[in-house]
Amino acid sequence: MTFFIFRLMSALTLSTLVIMPSTAQDEHAGHTHPQAEESEILGETQGYKYVCPMHPQIVRDHEGTCPICGMDLVKQFFEQQTEAPTISVGGGGQGLKQELAIRTTEVQKTTLWKYIPTFGRVVADESKVIHIHPRSSGWISGLTVRSNGERVNKGQLLYKLYAPEIVSAQQDLLLAVQNRKRMGKQADSLLESARVRLELLGVSTRTVRVIEKRRYPLKQVPIYASQSGVISNLTVQNGMYVQPQSELMSIADLSSVWVEAEVMPLQQDWIKQGLTANVTTAAYPGQRWESQIDYLYPLADEKTQATKVRLPLHNSDEKLKPNMLMDVEIYGGPKADILAIPLEAVIDDGQRKRVVKQLTDGRFQVVEVVTGMETRGIVEVVSGVSSGERIVISGQFLIDSESQVQENLRRLMHSNSLAPSVDPHAGHQH
Repeated sequence: MTFFIFRLMSALTLSTLVIMPSTAQDEHAGHTHPQAEESEILGETQGYKYVCPMHPQIVRDHEGTCPICGMDLVKQFFEQQTEAPTISVGGGGQGLKQELAIRTTEVQKTTLWKYIPTFGRVVADESKVIHIHPRSSGWISGLTVRSNGERVNKGQLLYKLYAPEIVSAQQDLLLAVQNRKRMGKQADSLLESARVRLELLGVSTRTVRVIEKRRYPLKQVPIYASQSGVISNLTVQNGMYVQPQSELMSIADLSSVWVEAEVMPLQQDWIKQGLTANVTTAAYPGQRWESQIDYLYPLADEKTQATKVRLPLHNSDEKLKPNMLMDVEIYGGPKADILAIPLEAVIDDGQRKRVVKQLTDGRFQVVEVVTGMETRGIVEVVSGVSSGERIVISGQFLIDSESQVQENLRRLMHSNSLAPSVDPHAGHQH
């Protein structure tokens, strides 16, 4: 077993990256200490594990069989050193470091500005969108808009509507006009009520005046646009029967629009209303719009977990159109006097984050770090390194891989050498 371990170690160890002598090696190999005392001296954690005799990489906390060969796992003593191994690059030679493309930088305290580069989409300002519904059931005729995207002006004819209820209301109005001539001002309240009823049915004030002047009801009542804008959600054609619950079309005023920008989870903790933002688009190079966050949407995206923020923009020239993609830069306040390192120095495997710290005489050590705010390729370090220390920003993946290989080999060697089944001093009395 010992021969197999040393062959595995010689095969995996890189010729230029070697592990430094570990304090775990007992200089007095001929005198075996009790395991508990040795572990206490070395500051190591220990226990029994179950290992496959044919595949030493299979280590379990309980009895069982090897998932590779099916053999029963063997109980062995197992220990693991609490400190990560240190790696030396060719004894510290600068030429070899250059060949391996190892570059380092110093951990420094600095000021980071909160900054989010993201994207957004132009949507219509919902406060300036009106939805057209008929106020009474009837039939459409004289439709003047034919497709979505058409522009209409305030007061422009949209369509005509024949509705029996509106015809009846016109007849009541004409009757009130006749009664006013006979009864004088006593009939004013009846006349006013007839006018209000027609307005509530969607008949414009100028149409009511025409009816009073002509003294006979209109079979087809004209309906006009109440604001200027662009037609959307057009669902009606000539001759269709419509009811009050039917939405015929919408009119969106695009003189101002909203940009809904996405903010990912790592940057959501400091997003708030009032933060400034710059908005650009590839459609108009060199042009920039300034805005502020005026609303944070309460729901997150189910898949990306991103939240949306709303940025209102003036759009008097109507260059920005709904569904256009925009590049958004959101700015926050500064975060001063924090430790920061380049983002490229961080090794992130999805479970933990590590950096390679440079020691003396060409040695390196892999340490875990906790990161914080990230902006423009710089990341805050909450713990793991100190100011003034040097870390590797190029070539760290090679060192990290070698560190893991050496740690696994050392763990297996300790397990094999200290297990009762392979104790070389079994004949000596402790």
